[in-house]
Amino acid sequence: MRQKYTIRVADIEMNVISEESPEAVEALVSIVDRKMREICESSKRCSKTEAALLCALDYCSEKIRVQRRIKTLESKLALAEATAEELEMENEELRKQIPGLGGIL
Repeated sequence: MRQKYTIRVADIEMNVISEESPEAVEALVSIVDRKMREICESSKRCSKTEAALLCALDYCSEKIRVQRRIKTLESKLALAEATAEELEMENEELRKQIPGLGGIL
């Protein structure tokens, strides 16, 4: 259910609407607030607007990196699943041959 929240990030108050829980919104606000403050403290000439943009760029960059990693892992998982399926089929074929080898062992 969508809820309206009043949040404060880097001393800027605003209203937002979110389907997230109050705890999730609070956690997100805390992360963004901390990151913006770090950016502003590291460069005294950095405005809050610039800090917000740098923060957004940083999080977008991280999201893209994570999405690429997920695609890589999904590809590896698909390959592993295909290999496992091939090995199961090969194992089944070998099990079928075992009764015929009874006298040789």
